[in-house]
Amino acid sequence: MEFPWPLVMSLAWEAYRAGSLPVGAVVLDGSGAPVGQARSTRHEDIPLPGQLSNTRIAHAEVNALAQLPYGGSFQHHVLYTNVEPCCLCMGAALQTGVGVLHYGWRDHYGGAATSMVVRNPQVSCRRFDIVGPADDMVETVTGLLMTCHYFYRRPGKGPASVPWRDEIPDLVTLAAQPSVASTISHAVDRGVGVDSLIDELCPLIPSGNPRSPRLRS
Repeated sequence: MEFPWPLVMSLAWEAYRAGSLPVGAVVLDGSGAPVGQARSTRHEDIPLPGQLSNTRIAHAEVNALAQLPYGGSFQHHVLYTNVEPCCLCMGAALQTGVGVLHYGWRDHYGGAATSMVVRNPQVSCRRFDIVGPADDMVETVTGLLMTCHYFYRRPGKGPASVPWRDEIPDLVTLAAQPSVASTISHAVDRGVGVDSLIDELCPLIPSGNPRSPRLRS
């Protein structure tokens, strides 16, 4: 993974382990230095200065962008997030004025980067480029963690709780595999980092079916 994706994915994995949606976000300035980073905290009640938690709008992108000061121009700043931003986070990015958005995995349920259209004078005077999805590894691990969050964090619902079960059935099938569920569950219990998680998941990702998600080193 090229920087800052390792940091983004580490934040997303931290969110998953804490019980929140596995989303991480990082803002880079014009020189490529991180100036804001956060993860989803919507299912947690934790004190984070200047950030939201325990609320439906405690999204990773919002919390990362909230670390930028009011003054100044952020046209040369870049927002990275492993999940396609929703309408809320797209609005936060537009309001902040960052110039580029990179997302890792397309969200067929709540994603707005591929569908949101806003035409008003404010938006027309701001250049906002969107790049995504990311490489196979970021995309696959993100999709799998997102699916497992809905599949296993809502006991008794299983695949019925996955919003994109019809759009990405192969991903739901993969998440339902006992070996995948066990690997992720044990990784949570052991508190391993995202690199170790990926190493343990690699052998479990099918490679024979071109429609199946695959990891790439």
